[in-house]
Amino acid sequence: MLEIKTTKLNYELEDKLPVRYGHKLRGFFANEFDDILFHQHKKDGSLRYQYPLIQYKIIDNKPLIIGLGDGAEKIINNFLEVEKLRLDNKIYHSPASRLKVDNEELFVNTDYDMPSYKYTFLTPWLGLSQKNYKKYIQNYIDAKTDKKMKFLKRLIIGNILSFAKGINWWIEEKIILEAKLEDISVQFKNEEMVGFKGHFYSNIYLPELIGLGKSTSRGFGTIRRKNLFD
Repeated sequence: MLEIKTTKLNYELEDKLPVRYGHKLRGFFANEFDDILFHQHKKDGSLRYQYPLIQYKIIDNKPLIIGLGDGAEKIINNFLEVEKLRLDNKIYHSPASRLKVDNEELFVNTDYDMPSYKYTFLTPWLGLSQKNYKKYIQNYIDAKTDKKMKFLKRLIIGNILSFAKGINWWIEEKIILEAKLEDISVQFKNEEMVGFKGHFYSNIYLPELIGLGKSTSRGFGTIRRKNLFD
């Protein structure tokens, strides 16, 4: 079990924004603030490869910034300095904002022999590394559903463990997970990639609207949680 501070910073704009504006939102904050947690770039230009503690998303056509742990503290201490948002070539002056701060307990639910939570991907999940992409294309893309889901299930669990490591949560319990996903084509950095949409069930309690997989700081792999036994 781990307790972590989380923040959700929402902006209300007059325009409805597409999901791809997540990276434009990230670019704006990266230019506004020098701290590495806002942009994942070290002073020497190299990348911070740990799980991003600040993530930029477009959910329901609105900008949303998620903060976790130290990332949450950075948002709390700096969000009032944002007097405008520049997204693409448009400037939004004095945008209405709302900050929600929570202390969440994260845990693996061992009370049941089945998953307790359903997680739906609101944005495409980019779960394949270069190595796993080749393996997926060669062995799984045309495989039977059970075989394909078993492979993807392992990748999601790996993503969850990467998230946990990034917030210093050392999970000892067994993670139970079942997935129902389908592959989709995703345009990313002017390249066509294989992504996935769908949902998974698990016994682990994760923060609402965090990202799993690649490019989570730009909004990919964002999950919405539903408790199955409420």
